[in-house]
Amino acid sequence: MVLIIIDNLLAGDDVTLSSSSEDTLYVLENLYNGRPSKPFRFTGIGAVGVPEWICAEFDAPKNVTFAGIFNHNLTALAGGNDSLLLKADDGTCAGATWAAPDYQVDLKTRIVENWNDIYRTLSQTRLSYRFEFIDTANTHGHVEVGELVLGVYTGLDSAYLKPGRVEDPKYYSWRNVTPYGQHWQESLSYGLRLDLTVTNLGDPGTVDAVRVILQAIHAANGRFVIVPNHLNPMAYYVALESDGGFMANIMRGPGCEANEWTFELMTLTKGIRLL
Repeated sequence: MVLIIIDNLLAGDDVTLSSSSEDTLYVLENLYNGRPSKPFRFTGIGAVGVPEWICAEFDAPKNVTFAGIFNHNLTALAGGNDSLLLKADDGTCAGATWAAPDYQVDLKTRIVENWNDIYRTLSQTRLSYRFEFIDTANTHGHVEVGELVLGVYTGLDSAYLKPGRVEDPKYYSWRNVTPYGQHWQESLSYGLRLDLTVTNLGDPGTVDAVRVILQAIHAANGRFVIVPNHLNPMAYYVALESDGGFMANIMRGPGCEANEWTFELMTLTKGIRLL
């Protein structure tokens, strides 16, 4: 099943964010600015009993089915004291008993080697959500998060990916070649170009579900999160590159049709500081 997440609930007017620590330059507002390359940064790496944490408290209990951490600098969290937890509670950020919350899930098992995005699906309606980090092997001396997403996913139950999709690395760099043939180059950032083709079955008498999602993505300025296969741990924070030519009708009959939709996507750039 393909999962789509368009709205980040942390960017709403009904939520207050707090944290255990905050860098003076890389502040909490960077967690939901739609720019994973402009991150939030703690001042430390956490320790047993005193993890670094981010807490989101809503004005009223909020339904959340997707949690994502994008462009992080976490290690493999292989140390015995390392942890990455998502907790949720009906109490406030300041008043909840976070040692025994109403809900808790270990995100450490979701880490993919050489990949700095993590996601987890859930089904919770709580007042407060808290992420806790302990990364004792982090040589940067601080934990960093490019974008933190709490949202509600839309699942395309009748859609499946066409085999052979493009997942092409894109590298950005500054270059200068002198008249003497000297090459001056500096690596800046990187991303991925994704071409995803989705075949969706539907009713020709209704608006295709993928079309409805595309309209919502366009209204959100083309930025969203996509999970191409909910059985795999890979999620992508992307921008929609194409502006037309999405759909091809494959088959149509009484009460049923098959449409093929192609998305040209680019992951939002990583690895660069304060664009």
